[in-house]
This record gives sequence, structure tokens and C-alpha cells, in this order.
Amino acid sequence: MADNTMIQLKAELENAKAEIKLLKNNYESQVGGLKKEVAYLKEQLMAQQDMLKNAVEYADKLSKEVKNLRKRIDKGDFQSIH
Repeated sequence: MADNTMIQLKAELENAKAEIKLLKNNYESQVGGLKKEVAYLKEQLMAQQDMLKNAVEYADKLSKEVKNLRKRIDKGDFQSIH
């Protein structure tokens, strides 16, 4: 009887070890996939941030040009608008 119980316990232990290994492999695979996705999203956010920075800089430049144009118009200096 004790031998039978010992055999059953060993079998359950082996099954548990196999299940743990499978779960670990699945976990590592999922974590790897998430890391790739996070890296991709980070790259996309950085690209968008750069685009927004460029847009703000361009808008600032245009704003300055409009102010200068207004000053020239107010002074009556129409010859060199371009």
C-alpha cells in the first residue's frame, strides 16, 4: 500500500513539474511578446512626439513671420514681402 501511494505521489510530482515548466514557458513567451509590443509603442510615441515638436516649432516660426509681416504692413513697407 505504501509503495502504491509513493508511486502515485511521484507521478503527481512529475505531472506538477511538467505543468510548471509549461506554465513558465508560456509566461516567458507572453512576457517576450509584451516587451516587443511595448518597444514598438515606445517607438511610435517617440515618433509622434518628434512630429509634434516639429509642428510646434513650425507654428512658432510662422507666428514670428506673421508678426514681422504685420509690422512691415503697418510701416507701409510692401516691397519685400517675400
